[in-house]
Amino acid sequence: MHIPPSLLTQLPALIAQGQQEASEAVIGARETAELNGSYEPNALIHGDNLAGLARLVASGACAKLIYLDPPFDSKADYRSRIHTRDDAGGEIALEMHTYTDRWAGGTADYLRMLVPRLVLARQLLAEDGAICVHLDWHSSHYVRVVLDEVFGREHFVNSLVWSYRTGGAARTSAVPRKHDNLLLYRKSDRFRITPLYERQYLDKPFMGSKVDAQGRHFVDTILRDVLEGAVTLVDSAADAPTGGGVHQVSVRPVLNLSAERTGYATQKPEGLLELLLRWMTHPGDLVVDPFGGSGTTAATAEQLGRRWMSLDASARSLVVTRSRLDALGAQYALLDAHPPQNTDSVVSPMVEYAWEDGEFQLQSVIPAEQLATALQPARGQSSDVTARMLEGTGLGSLAGWHLWSTAGERLGGAWRDARGVLVTRASIAQPVADSVTLELVDLTGKRTTVANIVR
Repeated sequence: MHIPPSLLTQLPALIAQGQQEASEAVIGARETAELNGSYEPNALIHGDNLAGLARLVASGACAKLIYLDPPFDSKADYRSRIHTRDDAGGEIALEMHTYTDRWAGGTADYLRMLVPRLVLARQLLAEDGAICVHLDWHSSHYVRVVLDEVFGREHFVNSLVWSYRTGGAARTSAVPRKHDNLLLYRKSDRFRITPLYERQYLDKPFMGSKVDAQGRHFVDTILRDVLEGAVTLVDSAADAPTGGGVHQVSVRPVLNLSAERTGYATQKPEGLLELLLRWMTHPGDLVVDPFGGSGTTAATAEQLGRRWMSLDASARSLVVTRSRLDALGAQYALLDAHPPQNTDSVVSPMVEYAWEDGEFQLQSVIPAEQLATALQPARGQSSDVTARMLEGTGLGSLAGWHLWSTAGERLGGAWRDARGVLVTRASIAQPVADSVTLELVDLTGKRTTVANIVR
């Protein structure tokens, strides 16, 4: 009987291969940077994050924090839920394959994917920076061994615990697994944590307790390494204009009724990222998220005044992240990890619109054929919802649309909201003297640009 080799015995070769792959990626990235320039924060980077990280390293970028939320080696497939409307205003719920966390060679192949990205992450960090790798029980123990080798065992800082009560659970085969592990490693001993304090309210006075303006007894205690529920965070003088106050930070998982809910699979709460960024960075520091997903890191960094770079291979990820950033009024660049050879706009007759007296109205589009196969009815939906989405004006197939000037200024547009509603009209107040391009983004994230929009 054939006995497969122990994964532990394979780790030295896996790490050596990952180091070589990372080195080759940086060499290739330096050539690309010479031709296409380097990345600048704040930016969304679409494509393979190995190439994206290599370009960041080649450009000399220095990150204070790299937050990695990679696949967990869970042997599962993940789907995102997408809401839209038909021409009659009827609600439609669809599902789209987001990513596969299955590896033909098992955990060894999973580590082959992850190791070169961890090597590049270390090279990208500032000397006083740190990496936080978000995992769960499936393979965090193996990844910690890899991190010990890549960063040095002496640079392990914490295994933070994000605890929750939601989701399914085994009843008899195991104690319910209800936490994730966030492995924190520093680049060097120059790294420092900014202490955070949480306010705990008491039923009666206690040693050293104080009384607030509402007459409540409280103590402020240093925030520990187990995060769950809602934290009453004491504002620091550096982050709060008033200083000395408190605010609620929820680290509860993003559920169907959560205000943050985007429908993107495995979305993390903004509160969790807020605590990580406040612990490990300061305003103006660079935060990099190589597995950007739903854009939580970018959105949180934007709100906290950190510079950021978010990478993801999924076009749908960019849709969700852009909609969140645009709602914040963020200014950012949209880049490709592998710059296309031809960046010319597509001239297309597949759209109808009206533009009169400063009012733009998007009237119809011809949806791409692949939408019928890429999107399936969500659970509980009738089998005809995909056809309804494509019928009539075809506007139900859009995630968003935007008008751009040749100078790169966004003149108007909209993203579909959480209820599936898309505004198709925009007022263009100022005179537009130059050529205008219409960007159409379908529900899967595919982008089409229509050049020379006529006023």
